[in-house]
Amino acid sequence: MAKGNAERSEKSAAKRKSRGEVEVRFHTLPAIRQALAELMAWSAIKEQVEAISLIIHHLHGLGSGGALPLLTLPRH
Repeated sequence: MAKGNAERSEKSAAKRKSRGEVEVRFHTLPAIRQALAELMAWSAIKEQVEAISLIIHHLHGLGSGGALPLLTLPRH
């Protein structure tokens, strides 16, 4: 017998909880969405979550010395 929506949702929620997965939400301005869209187009990434995850992992991989200059707010 096929699983119902409630059963699938319950199984997915249990899997997310067991992995320690949490939802992170944030609001963005059009310029940020445009920059993300361009980054995704350059690398042929279709999912925003994948692009953001890769950005975070690669930035973290640079270490504090490499990442810090990229995380400094520009002066206006």
